Amino acid sequence: MSENIEKKWQKKWADAKLFESNPDEREKLFLTVAFPYPSGAMHIGHGRTYTVPDVYARFKRMEGYNVLFPMAWHVTGAPVIGIADRIKRKDPWTLDLYERVHGVPKETLPKLEDPEYIVKYFSTEYHEVMEEMGYSIDWRRE
Repeated sequence: MSENIEKKWQKKWADAKLFESNPDEREKLFLTVAFPYPSGAMHIGHGRTYTVPDVYARFKRMEGYNVLFPMAWHVTGAPVIGIADRIKRKDPWTLDLYERVHGVPKETLPKLEDPEYIVKYFSTEYHEVMEEMGYSIDWRRE
C-alpha cells in the first residue's frame, strides 16, 4: 500500500519536474553533499547522509528558493582497482562480502573484475535507491 503511494507521488514529482532547477528570478541556492564512492551497496549511513540535505533542499524550496541539488560519484580509482583485483584472485572473503552483504548476484561477480564495471554497477544502484527514497535531486546534472 505505502509503496503505491510513494510511487504515485514520485511520478507526480517527476512529471512536474519539481526538482529540476533552471535559471529564473528567484533567489538561488546550490546545495551539495559529499558524493558517494560507489564501490559497494548503500547502507543506513548513506541514508542519513543524503536525507539531511534533502530535507533542507525541500525546506528552502518551500521558502521560495530556486534550489539546485545535484548528485555525482566520487571515484579516485585505487579502492575499486583493489576490489577488482581481489575478485579476480577469487578471494573468498571478498566474494562472500559482495555476494552476501552487497547483494551482487553470483553470476555478476566475475564482471566485478573490471573496476569500471564496479563503478557503473554501484552508481546505477545508488541512483535507483536514491530515486526510490524520493530524494529531490536534479538528476540532469549527474
